[in-house]
Amino acid sequence: MSNHEAWLKIAQEDLKAAEGLLALELFSPVTYHCQQSAEKSLKAYLVFKKHSIVRTHDLIQLVELCMKFDRGFEDIFDATNALNPFSTKFRYPTEYDIPDFDDAEKAIGQAHEVLIFVLQKILNSKFGQKDLF
Repeated sequence: MSNHEAWLKIAQEDLKAAEGLLALELFSPVTYHCQQSAEKSLKAYLVFKKHSIVRTHDLIQLVELCMKFDRGFEDIFDATNALNPFSTKFRYPTEYDIPDFDDAEKAIGQAHEVLIFVLQKILNSKFGQKDLF
């Protein structure tokens, strides 16, 4: 397994964990795992492009790095922007509201969007194909 494939595997596991936690109505950890899935997906793309791993949880910074290779990453800016706070939001008691089912379900959709987007970009780069998904 190549390095970027290992990152993608963990990104997929985070997304599956989020889906399982949704069924248990554990909404705070759902949002966290969704952010983690998106983060690892973006890092997989950077590793695929031979870019060094940036030690950050900031999805905006990671998308901007990916955009240096492919401006198409603008297409997932909204999803990553929405997921970005979940590396800490809802993990600790603060002034933030507790997420509900709708928040968690939306986060899963956004994480799925990022993962599929990155998978498609990697496959397109590897095989020169367009619109595989």
